[in-house]
Amino acid sequence: MESLFQDLRFGIRLLLKNPAFSAVAVLALALGIGANTAIFSVVDAVLFRPLPFDHPDRLVAVWEHDLTKGDDHDSVMAANYLDWRNRNQVFEEMSAHAGGSVNLTGLAEPERIRAARVSAGLFPLLGVQPEIGRVFLPDEDQPGHQRVVVISNHLWKSRFGGDAEVIGQSITLNNQDYAVVGVMRAGFALPLNEDSEIWTPLVFTPDELTLRNSHYLKVLGRLKPGASLGQASAEMATLAAQLEGEYPKSNEGTGAAVFALHAEIVGDVKKPMLIFLCAVVFILLIACANVANLMLARAAARQREIAVRVALGASRWRLVRQMLIESVLLGLAGGAAGLLLALWGIEFLSVAARQMSVPRAGSIGLDGRVLLFTLAASIVTGLIFGSVPALQASKPDLNDALKEGGRSSGSLRRSRTRSLLVVSEMALTFVLLAGAGLLINSFLKLRAVDPGLQPERVLTMNISLPRQKYTQPEQVIAFHRQLLEQVAAVPGIEYAGTVTALPYGGSTNGFGYTIDSSEPGGQTVSLVSQQASPFRALGIPLVAGREFTEQDIDGAPAVIVVSDSLAKRYWPDQDPIGHRIKWGDKKFGSPWMTVVGVVGDVRTRGLDTPPKPTIYLPHLQLGEPIKVLAGMTLRDLMATDARSIDLVVRSAPGVAGVANAVRGAVWAVDANQPVTRVKTMEQVLADTMVVQRFSTSLLAIFAGIALALAGAGIYGVISYSVSQRTHEIGIRMALGAEHRDVLKLVVGQGMTPALIGLGLGVAGAIGLTRFMSSLLFKVSVTDPITFAVIGSLLLMVAMAACYLPARRAARVDPMIALRCE
Repeated sequence: MESLFQDLRFGIRLLLKNPAFSAVAVLALALGIGANTAIFSVVDAVLFRPLPFDHPDRLVAVWEHDLTKGDDHDSVMAANYLDWRNRNQVFEEMSAHAGGSVNLTGLAEPERIRAARVSAGLFPLLGVQPEIGRVFLPDEDQPGHQRVVVISNHLWKSRFGGDAEVIGQSITLNNQDYAVVGVMRAGFALPLNEDSEIWTPLVFTPDELTLRNSHYLKVLGRLKPGASLGQASAEMATLAAQLEGEYPKSNEGTGAAVFALHAEIVGDVKKPMLIFLCAVVFILLIACANVANLMLARAAARQREIAVRVALGASRWRLVRQMLIESVLLGLAGGAAGLLLALWGIEFLSVAARQMSVPRAGSIGLDGRVLLFTLAASIVTGLIFGSVPALQASKPDLNDALKEGGRSSGSLRRSRTRSLLVVSEMALTFVLLAGAGLLINSFLKLRAVDPGLQPERVLTMNISLPRQKYTQPEQVIAFHRQLLEQVAAVPGIEYAGTVTALPYGGSTNGFGYTIDSSEPGGQTVSLVSQQASPFRALGIPLVAGREFTEQDIDGAPAVIVVSDSLAKRYWPDQDPIGHRIKWGDKKFGSPWMTVVGVVGDVRTRGLDTPPKPTIYLPHLQLGEPIKVLAGMTLRDLMATDARSIDLVVRSAPGVAGVANAVRGAVWAVDANQPVTRVKTMEQVLADTMVVQRFSTSLLAIFAGIALALAGAGIYGVISYSVSQRTHEIGIRMALGAEHRDVLKLVVGQGMTPALIGLGLGVAGAIGLTRFMSSLLFKVSVTDPITFAVIGSLLLMVAMAACYLPARRAARVDPMIALRCE
């Protein structure tokens, strides 16, 4: 033990004695370890850490499986859920919830808040307890009970000041009073509805208990002790088959699918996170190669010292231990510096993860697990970069090391090792650069997509009318009319309109329809308009015909506007104006609607999704009271659509800051109506690319670090080689070698392993980038242009790293060089 402490003290003194060497090594390691620590904090929180619930390994999500479409994540019908819960033998408990939003009023400014209706047994199923108060009682999800609510810890502190007296207090949600009975603990997130902050009991209507026509529930279950996922899947498939036989009209082709809850929450983020983790591991390996080269050079300089110690009886193990201790000390110093960098990185990644709605983003942070990882990474890193130099240096050639005053002749073995390290750096760097290049190319192609509208000077905001207040379709129409009248009076507004599905930010309702005499199916989206057109407000071009007018109201002939892709699909060689469309098949009693206009295609979800054939309806024509669903007419359905809208306004050139005035226009119609998601259309478009932008930027940063480390590594190897070959170069020049000969010699020495590494990197990239296919848009994983550009960039950096020391070597004075002997 005493000898170990002696080695520690000696290692610390040696590192302090060589501050330049120590600083360069620590900086390289800090970049690698810091990046790994930051990314691990995210990956650990999202992928590796168990869910914060009781026995999380027994929690599952259960979905309906649409066997005809192959969709195994279909939301569940209420009656099906109740049958599952009552008949199954494999679950200890089963509960459901449905997401949504509510208007919170009566507390200063009205606010729209994400909410969920949950079964009374959901919180006990998860094994969670409130901070204060209680969760729902077993019978509070039955009709006829008092309206109660549980709120999130964040909402409690932000809107109620963290006052414990909130328990029992009444709050107004969607124009109805609810009693607060509990406040959940900080950090609680409802699985599959993580952004919800208000929870009310899930109370089924009589129709929902008997009819099977509405899919909207997310179902969670807790397996009985000893039950497996496979057993649950088999039993649920059997139950689904039984229900299909009992209710063939609604359940035909409907199965059931069971998945581990952790996998469901993680979802599609697993692959990109593992890609980022691999990227930072590559950076750390490149840093290790750099420091290993430094250690090799330093070991060569200490060759005489090591030879003397061997001559005095030091064992090889003692020498290896001494050098490994020095390496681990460097690794720990690099880890400490990297931890400082990681603090900033973790904060940045945590904010970015929340903006992108990454699951479990609230758990990202620096904790004991992350600190333990950093410590382990520092020690392992020290052992990795220190092992090869230690093993080589511990077997010195005593005759060579002790003669001629201890000058090292430069071992061929060390030279080969340094060349292998350069090869590995180049290969790893090319793989990273190729990944970043593919993402950059993909992102540029995504940005080049025509959005189909003109987002400049367009402001959007969401308005959701509570059904309890706006019960009748006529009330909804009146709100739209008054709203647009108020907005039109705001100075600086050119056009305004309301839409039920904001392009790049909304969802659409799908209905089957009939084109003239045929019966194709399609997707519909409603654009609500009155007085002014939302097409003009959004800058969607009119291709043919006209837009909606104030005359397109109830009682007037039913009209629609269709997208250009729909017109070309069904009337490729005809004028679509005057053609007719109706909902359902020919036997369905809905009226024919006449096409009066054709507008340009607009994508409803993102630039990376193709535009779908779309039908636009004026919501001042809510339709006929024709029954389309059990308990709901077409008119009711359209009114439901029109209750959740986005207001879009286009301001005149040079006019800014209209958001407050437009909010005032909304509150002039209804002072208790919340206004949410206030964004410019440019922000809406940018939000659709936030994941791609973040992934591209992050991987580009990692690739840049790797490129800098690789360049520095090659430069270090060649510079050291030049310093060791000064005498040889002097002899060559004395014998007639010219400057270009020396340049060619030195550059060739450095570029040979660089080219080999580049070739291996290309092969590695071809094998590894295929895992990125789901992240790319219109770019092949082996895109030759990207590979060629990346290869050229890497070769230029390698050439520069070789040329600088080569130029210095070519300027050597032969007389001075010969004295080096």
